[in-house]
Amino acid sequence: MIMAVSTQDVIKNSILKLVPQTIDPLSLVISMIVAVLIGGGIFLAYKKSFTGVVYDHSFNTSLVIMTILVTIIIVTISSNITLSLGMVGALSIVRYRTAVKNPLDLMFMFWSITEGIVIGAGYYYIAVVCFIVVTIAFILLKRIKDGDKTFVLVVNYKNEQKTDEEVRKTVIKNNFKLRSKIVKNDITELTLELVMKTENTNITNELSHIEGVNGVTLVHYRGNYEL
Repeated sequence: MIMAVSTQDVIKNSILKLVPQTIDPLSLVISMIVAVLIGGGIFLAYKKSFTGVVYDHSFNTSLVIMTILVTIIIVTISSNITLSLGMVGALSIVRYRTAVKNPLDLMFMFWSITEGIVIGAGYYYIAVVCFIVVTIAFILLKRIKDGDKTFVLVVNYKNEQKTDEEVRKTVIKNNFKLRSKIVKNDITELTLELVMKTENTNITNELSHIEGVNGVTLVHYRGNYEL
């Protein structure tokens, strides 16, 4: 037997779907706990991977809060279709003007937002799996790149052709890029970027034994992160 569906029934069902659903307090508490734990894990990952000059604790803290807030937003809008449409409209006019200089900062922000969305939707196992997989990938990539490191080499020597040739012969053995060369009176200061293994830093001894070299400085260059 086929029952005819009137236009009135369709409208009534549509209106019922717009009625806000009750949020289960227990589910909300569980979501908050999971968000805090996952956010704390991201906090530790950021802190352990940061090797820059100035550690930004406030940015790291914001990653945890971001995970919690996104979770609350997703839990709220998932229970009310009308509110979800209004939330999308409100967030579309928000402009974030803070400049993100390091790509990995953006990656951590996206990681926090992703975890918040998944947790708010109630897929806790996906959130945990995502956290574990990203963390493992992060550790593996860090170990892969640990073989070769970037150094900044500064050589100060007399502006003589013989000394200049000896310095170039020593440096050319490594993978390098010329950053600057300053010549003042009879003194030359050469700044190079070298990519080599940590145990091969004896280049400083080789350069210091060249006649005419006044000083050699080798600095391990590190960005905000060292993967």
